[in-house]
Amino acid sequence: MERLHETAGLNFVYDASLNVRQPYRGPELKGLSLSKALKTLFEGSGISYQKNNKYVMLFKEPVKETVKRFTLSGHVRDSIGETLINATVYDLTSRQGTTTNEYGYYSLTLSEGEHLLRISYIGYTEQTVKTALHKSHTIDFTLHENMRLGEVVITGDLNSPVLGTQMGKRSLSQTDIKTEFALFSSPDVVKTIQRISGVQEGVELASGLYVHGGNNDENLYLLDGSPLYQINHSMGLFSSFNADMVKNVDFYKSGFPARFGGRLSSVVDVRTNDGNMQEWHGAYRIGLLDGSVQFDGPLKKNKTSLNIGLRRSWLDLLSEPAFFLQRRISKEEKIGLNYNFHDLNAKLTHIMNDRSRLSLSLYSGCDALSTNYESNWNMPNGGTDIEKTKNRLRWGNLNAALNWNYQPSPKLMTNVTAVYTHNRANILRCDDYSYASSSTESTKKTHHENETRSTIDDIGYRAEADFRPSPRHHIRLGNNYTLHLFRPQTKNLLNYNAGQEENDTISKQSSNHHTSHELNLYAEDQITLNKHWSLNSGMNLSLFFTPGKTFLNADPRVAMKYQITPYLSAKASYTMMTQYVHKITNSFLEMPTDYWVPTTAKLQPMRSHQWAVGLYAQMGKKWTASIEGYYKTTNHLLQYASWTGLQPPAVSWETEVIDGKGKFYGIETDVNYHTQKIQFSAAYTLSWNKRKFEDFYQDWYYDKFDNRHKLNLTGRFKFNKKTEMYAAWTLHSGNKMTVPTQYVELALPDDDNRQREFIYERPNNATLPLYHRLDVGFNFYHTTKHGHQRIWNLSLYNAYCHINTMWTEAQVKDDGTIRIKSRGYIPIVPSFSYTIKF
Repeated sequence: MERLHETAGLNFVYDASLNVRQPYRGPELKGLSLSKALKTLFEGSGISYQKNNKYVMLFKEPVKETVKRFTLSGHVRDSIGETLINATVYDLTSRQGTTTNEYGYYSLTLSEGEHLLRISYIGYTEQTVKTALHKSHTIDFTLHENMRLGEVVITGDLNSPVLGTQMGKRSLSQTDIKTEFALFSSPDVVKTIQRISGVQEGVELASGLYVHGGNNDENLYLLDGSPLYQINHSMGLFSSFNADMVKNVDFYKSGFPARFGGRLSSVVDVRTNDGNMQEWHGAYRIGLLDGSVQFDGPLKKNKTSLNIGLRRSWLDLLSEPAFFLQRRISKEEKIGLNYNFHDLNAKLTHIMNDRSRLSLSLYSGCDALSTNYESNWNMPNGGTDIEKTKNRLRWGNLNAALNWNYQPSPKLMTNVTAVYTHNRANILRCDDYSYASSSTESTKKTHHENETRSTIDDIGYRAEADFRPSPRHHIRLGNNYTLHLFRPQTKNLLNYNAGQEENDTISKQSSNHHTSHELNLYAEDQITLNKHWSLNSGMNLSLFFTPGKTFLNADPRVAMKYQITPYLSAKASYTMMTQYVHKITNSFLEMPTDYWVPTTAKLQPMRSHQWAVGLYAQMGKKWTASIEGYYKTTNHLLQYASWTGLQPPAVSWETEVIDGKGKFYGIETDVNYHTQKIQFSAAYTLSWNKRKFEDFYQDWYYDKFDNRHKLNLTGRFKFNKKTEMYAAWTLHSGNKMTVPTQYVELALPDDDNRQREFIYERPNNATLPLYHRLDVGFNFYHTTKHGHQRIWNLSLYNAYCHINTMWTEAQVKDDGTIRIKSRGYIPIVPSFSYTIKF
């Protein structure tokens, strides 16, 4: 200080109590600028300074107090003890918040002191709680359902598209799924997802899901963590998810988090209800084609709950008596037809303590179809001609998931799930023919039997850690392992007897067993950089072991959000995905003849790259809007080369498929309006869906479901407490199909045996007529004197009876021109259901 006073003419002013006599042990000040010299001189001395011309005021640096931080954690539940997924826990004091995960768990690290917390969830009364935080502790919050929900203000929902970093995610509650309209009066998860932008439904009435150009097998369906392979009943009329059991559905179509892998196009994460921890409740429903029953309640109050639901079709109860009468009346022809399906869900949940929970989830789904035909004719020569045909089809799933959820610390939650999946498809067809003349010497018998059996068994585990070190970081780590056992088998038997002593028998069978191992390791971090920028980045590393080869792939994932204003945000994401299992099929329906097969040493896993950008806005308290664009490429797609049957022999399926690639891009726009009585949404998609299989066609061509434009308008209106209405209008460009462009003679002019044949210019070269329909539904509520709620539902599918094209016929006119005629058969379909809740 004295040297600076002498050389620079500085005058130091300070209080006498300030310790300026302490020795200076820093570097030499000579040669430094004056400002640099002052900073170096007082650094680490406990003295601060302020320079004003030639005077330097010295002050004692205030002692920096260490800010203590503690963690608040717990679960958010409803009034019956059911955990709430994606609920928001927001601290109004520090303006920091978080959302609950798929187990209703939250963790929020805050500074010591008093905090005002706001807990909110769509459809429930918001709760504000004041708490003093002086140590880390657990608080569980309980929200009560609010049937008179007013305006939806998304500023209180950290899971909203405007505030969340995640792209392409839609969360559906049971209210979203169980609308006032239901096809055949059976609410359907997949058909609800079909109304989301970027999703095509495929064939009318079917529960197909074609997301951003992907195939139906490129969607990962998870039921409480266990994968489902067969997700439809009645070849797509119904999905396999019982809406009475579903608590929440998270649907991802782009920007996939690193914790999901194994499919290319979408993730459908379905979570079922744990069950009422307070008292027993239930519901019965009878619909047009099916009925359901559901019960849930405590085995031990506030400790153990059971939730069980059964859905079954009952059309066979009518068809069986009708065909029985037909067989009694008709002597020449006897017909039998029996079809039914069922879904059985059961979930047992046990709360071991405040930090540990155990649950067992079971699912069984099965379709059973049998047909019988017998004809018995007396021939003019006195002989008899007998034909018998029998078909037996059984297909479905059996799933089990044993889950242990444990919270070792306030900031960390761990979860371990043991999973088992069994998928089966059995098809048996028997044809018997016998002919006997009046003479016993002329006898002929034929027996033809064809059987196909295909099973998949998956055994594995999923281990994950949910770590929230601070409100700015949400880290997920985990690994999954699955042992895949694929067993497709075919059998063919022909037995022929023409009166000889020995039968002429031809038997052929084939089987193909594949054992594969799939291991996934992932890490992801949801980072809030500042009030404008947030980032979700991660990596999914997958290993796939198959006889003769091992595949190793690293799939990076990144999503970024820029919060322009509290009501406007912009996002971008990049995702790489790898898929090791494939479904090869010759049909666009869910058929038991479809093969699920693994990647082998001869085939490559399917891989995709997807880029997406978006802009999201809230316009006042009632309106929200978004626009997203995506570009996606896919390699190593599989399809049948030229097999014309429903299913090739099991042993040779690898030789019957070809390898191709895809290119998909588009723009999606969504607008939503919500008030206390009215909910309205509009979803528009402009998309292109191209494929290229060089062994099939040398150039790019449009896919069958390349629907250029798609518009969905959906509205719900609440007249009063007793009446609600739903209406949904769908419009999209027609599906593509391949039609002939020429009809030419193949033989030379001087050849008398001239043949004509259709010539096709390129695959899917024609677009079917525009598709559109209106669905409406009504719910009528009534409360009985015993307090039970009765619900009458009336639904109309295709309300104004527009016959949409299902297939076409090509006709050659006399002048050589080709006329294409479209055909359809699905008119207005009314349905009703009656539900009673107790």
